[in-house]
Amino acid sequence: MLTLKKQVIGFMLAALMLLPGGIASAGGEEGIPVLLYHHVGNDDGGLPRLTVTAAEFERQLRLLQQAGFESITPAQLVAYMHGRQVSLPEKPIMFTFDDGYDDNYVNAVPVLKKYGFTAVFLVVGINVDSDRRLSARQVRAMAQTGFSVGGHSMTHRDLTQLNDRELRREIRVNKRQLEQIAGQPAVLFSYPYGYYNLPVWEVAEASGYQGAFTVLSGLNKPGRDHVFLLRRIPIFDTTDFELLLTRLNRPPTPAKLLDYLPEVVEP
Repeated sequence: MLTLKKQVIGFMLAALMLLPGGIASAGGEEGIPVLLYHHVGNDDGGLPRLTVTAAEFERQLRLLQQAGFESITPAQLVAYMHGRQVSLPEKPIMFTFDDGYDDNYVNAVPVLKKYGFTAVFLVVGINVDSDRRLSARQVRAMAQTGFSVGGHSMTHRDLTQLNDRELRREIRVNKRQLEQIAGQPAVLFSYPYGYYNLPVWEVAEASGYQGAFTVLSGLNKPGRDHVFLLRRIPIFDTTDFELLLTRLNRPPTPAKLLDYLPEVVEP
């Protein structure tokens, strides 16, 4: 069984590198885009590249709403990736926020609500109730108003460098903690730094997660992408959002797979 799984992950990784992510969407037929945010606000917390101002964030959401995009839940994305029957909007999209900064609650949540979007907040366990991070009260409040919470490990370490005991603590303890706070299942996980290997994947799956995010760019499409190797489109301070929106609104074109770089979308 282990040998077979190694062969499968090897095949999947090879396919992911060879096949274009394609940045386009039409009722999920060409794949579903997942946007990745970190900071939202005017204080970048020392991470300017990972920060979108509150005004720019609202502008982006307004453009997406005007273009007809509607957000989906983790359950819808997982069902779609497994090829199950699931009701999806004509132009589905998912919003994710990594790390668990308190500006997500203060600046992002009100704007998401204003434009009728939901989102998934992927939280580092050790940071809950820490300075400038989400509090347990804020996490609970988001969960109670229709937002989803997922895991991002206990301490945001490179999980590929840990032994089995450390790996299980990073993933399983984080999941239990967030579920106790939020009062809802943590369905999705985000690999810290986007780093993953077979043991990390296996522990995430064994811990009860139903899918996991990488930082491979592009859309998620059943039959090509795996639910534990989900793609996302990082939004940086330099992201040309009009160009991204153009790509999301037109038929798929070949797109280079890019890592964690501002130039996520090529002209």
